[in-house]
Amino acid sequence: MASVANRLYSKSQDSPLESRNEIAFDWGSYSSPVFSRRKPSRTCLADIEQYFHQPPPQFLDLELAVCWILECLLKDDNYPSGLLQKLIQEEPQLRLSETVLQQALDFLEQQGSISSYTQRCPSRGRPRRMLHLQSDARNEAERLMAPWRSWLDAHRFALN
Repeated sequence: MASVANRLYSKSQDSPLESRNEIAFDWGSYSSPVFSRRKPSRTCLADIEQYFHQPPPQFLDLELAVCWILECLLKDDNYPSGLLQKLIQEEPQLRLSETVLQQALDFLEQQGSISSYTQRCPSRGRPRRMLHLQSDARNEAERLMAPWRSWLDAHRFALN
């Protein structure tokens, strides 16, 4: 058993993608490399300081994505990829995955808050699926804008 442990230990002592964890066996304990896909740790304190000057973008979860969609649709009808483009232009520190966007749109459609229609664009071959905020959902959407904007203002400083 000890030879297996020694062989595993000697294989990858210098890999930058590993950390070491101690594993307890009946015959004793063994420090084992555990591989991770995480980036290697920062090399100096200046690297960590740089992280705060250029933080990674924050991805919106379902609740925040719903608020973003409602904010956009309160202004005018839009299409799904247009919502993603608008987020990048207006809130460059935020991101929205296509998966979460679709989940948010499905949620709003199930709630009866939005509907969709097709609109032909002269510059495109096929029509776009346009999203429309239903008039009876407008009051609820407007009530959500105060907490949404409050969250946005609180996180805008932290992310810029």
